[in-house]
Amino acid sequence: MTDRTALADAANLEDLRELLNPLEFMAGWNKHEPSLWKEPRTQFRPFMWHYGDAKAGLDAAGRLINAEQAERRNLFMVNPIEGNHYASLRTLVTAYQMILPGETARTHRHSPNALRLVMDVADKCYTIVDGIRIDMEPGDVLLTPGMSWHGHGNDGSRPGYWIDYLDVPLVHLLEPMFFDLWDGLQPVEQTTRDHPFVFTLASTRAQLKDAKTDDYGRKRIQLDAPSMPTTALYMQELLAGQSTRTLRSTENQIISVVSGRGTTQAGGETFQWERGDTIVLPTWNAVRHTASEDALLFCVSDLPVHEKLGFARLQAED
Repeated sequence: MTDRTALADAANLEDLRELLNPLEFMAGWNKHEPSLWKEPRTQFRPFMWHYGDAKAGLDAAGRLINAEQAERRNLFMVNPIEGNHYASLRTLVTAYQMILPGETARTHRHSPNALRLVMDVADKCYTIVDGIRIDMEPGDVLLTPGMSWHGHGNDGSRPGYWIDYLDVPLVHLLEPMFFDLWDGLQPVEQTTRDHPFVFTLASTRAQLKDAKTDDYGRKRIQLDAPSMPTTALYMQELLAGQSTRTLRSTENQIISVVSGRGTTQAGGETFQWERGDTIVLPTWNAVRHTASEDALLFCVSDLPVHEKLGFARLQAED
């Protein structure tokens, strides 16, 4: 039992600290580090991965490991900060994935929300989400809401490549993780490309034609995805020679290049990108995009989480 009399009668702060330590109290006047600061700060770094590197690595993996052994043949983009072995950003993770002709990636489901941007696929490469088969085409954005059954297959003649995005790190922080496996691939109940879980490149470009440039120099549309409560999805168009304003935002963002070339300045670094490359932009870094040729950028952001909690803030630097 605690000697509360000794605790109450502590002669000095050092004695009080010694008595509090076994009780797992920490004195607020003696914190190891501040718990509040003037503006957002993060350990995560702006960083970029190249699609060409990922394809080469996945092609090698295709020779060395099959889909059954790997569950999914993917290369996670791990932010290069000390002690991190998985997350791309505090709340998000992204990965390049490949499936060989004749392969299937068995059906499973999990608490985290997931989606993918299709890069290069042959005909008859598909995903099945809750029994709905959606044949993939380059530029598609395909949704897999949390706890939706999903698996993939490739009946085509070439490997299929895409980029995955998940809110797994957020679920790790909050800890409500569930994961279930299906025995093989879920049977197909319907085949369609007209479904709320798929946004085609053609439909995206059609919407961008009518989009107006906002006050921050961004001509972009938000993909209507109410089934994805933790992420906002945007397609942004930049014409050759065009730049956005320099912006700071509380959100964490993953940017993947659907087409074109250009540069992104973030956190004091400049990244030169082309089709398929992926950049992560942690909270409150000053960010500016410039296109050297007409470009289309896909953005996955945790902005809805910030908005729901009242934390969202956007600030122009120029």
